[in-house]
Amino acid sequence: MANNDERDYLRLPSFFKRFSEETSMDELRLPPEFVAAHGQELPFDCRLVMARGRQWPVRLLRIASGCHFHVGWAQFRIHNRIVHEDLLTFTLVDVGVFQVKRYKGGSGCPPQSDVEPVDDEFSDNSYTEDVDTSDDYEPSETEVDTSDDDDYASDAGVLEDDGCPTFTVTLSRANISRTLEIPFAVWQRHIRMAALFDPVYFNVDGETWLVKLAHSASKIWVKRGWRRFKEANRLAVGHRCHFKLIDRNEIIFYVWFDRT
Repeated sequence: MANNDERDYLRLPSFFKRFSEETSMDELRLPPEFVAAHGQELPFDCRLVMARGRQWPVRLLRIASGCHFHVGWAQFRIHNRIVHEDLLTFTLVDVGVFQVKRYKGGSGCPPQSDVEPVDDEFSDNSYTEDVDTSDDYEPSETEVDTSDDDDYASDAGVLEDDGCPTFTVTLSRANISRTLEIPFAVWQRHIRMAALFDPVYFNVDGETWLVKLAHSASKIWVKRGWRRFKEANRLAVGHRCHFKLIDRNEIIFYVWFDRT
């Protein structure tokens, strides 16, 4: 039998939405019936809270077509790997604060990643201590810094027209067998140094990979997650990888490839 707290939660205002890649990539429209009943209480700045307690700020946009989660929604979608046909439930637990639960369209169940501890996302069952292939490989300070080579864009710190810093890597054998270095100058110029200790996200066409970095006094490299990323995207020597920084707070790079 439900206790008083559970009964109180069940009575909270809520709604569900089935995520669509056609309409919900950059914003999510709230149901008109929910807005009619509770919209007056919703502030401009809201928060979306996932099962593990992590929160994302979103802005509520009120226009003729209704109320939409707008600024911040795309970041929430990318971070949580929300894909077409996912079912999302939103429960209004406080003023402007929504508890969000996600269910996969195929199984009807929450994905395991939504309830596992964060550290589990860094686990790699194929991990071994082989220095040539291990994510624990650490570049030496005497190694040539490839960020100055032709493997990187000649002016990696230049802002593109959309204002997002972008750098490019032509993958070498070392990148495939060992790890990926991120140009130190790009990070130093565009990202707060304290974020080196935070998770970093690589997004490819809406699918997101979580990676963990390591660093020395002059180098930054991927310590965990590079192997899964390169294998999932079938990367090989000679492929050019473009990394565009689309979120400086959560550290999200949008990544695309030239395979010719």
